[in-house]
Amino acid sequence: MNTSIKLCGFKHLDDIIFASSLNINYLGMIFVQNLPRTIELQTAMEAIKICRNNDIKSVGVFIDQDASEIEKTLEKVDLDIIQLHGRENIEEYTYLNKDIIKTIHVSEDLLNQVSKLDFDNINYLLDATDIDCKGGTGNTFDWKILKDIPVEKLFIAGGLKPDNIRDLLDKYTPKCVDVSSGIEKKISFKDHKLMIDFVDRIRKYK
Repeated sequence: MNTSIKLCGFKHLDDIIFASSLNINYLGMIFVQNLPRTIELQTAMEAIKICRNNDIKSVGVFIDQDASEIEKTLEKVDLDIIQLHGRENIEEYTYLNKDIIKTIHVSEDLLNQVSKLDFDNINYLLDATDIDCKGGTGNTFDWKILKDIPVEKLFIAGGLKPDNIRDLLDKYTPKCVDVSSGIEKKISFKDHKLMIDFVDRIRKYK
């Protein structure tokens, strides 16, 4: 099984254009107001075109926003996937007719949580716990917690970067890996060399 790649947290068009030249599967943008990586709608509209032209799935990240608010965004930005990164009830969003990635914040109760997930209809992403639920922490979680769960069905995030992605792949084969801060030179500005290194280390992994 080949692990898919999701690069996330894009705000600037030049970074989006560069990312689209890489062998990635998903490109994520944040649609939560007043965060450092919040994307402008006009930039996001351009990003959708770039993603479609390069066979990359566009993902919009939302945190505890009403489905009606997301619907208004979708009227302007025709995302392929919505990522619910807070404490949302998925059933309230299915009428939007978009594929969904639901974030699960890692806790000691993870095994019980995972046993109840609907893998047939929803993609799930594991991320380091963020009490305030304002996005990724940029920190890894203890990967040992993954040993008894179906990692091959999950997106894995949380502090991933070129320097540690091979360590994860040596132990597990996730459905997809997700990185944001680990490919930045400063918040919201991507480091193109780090993006290349991250993608190459996954694509060349044996």
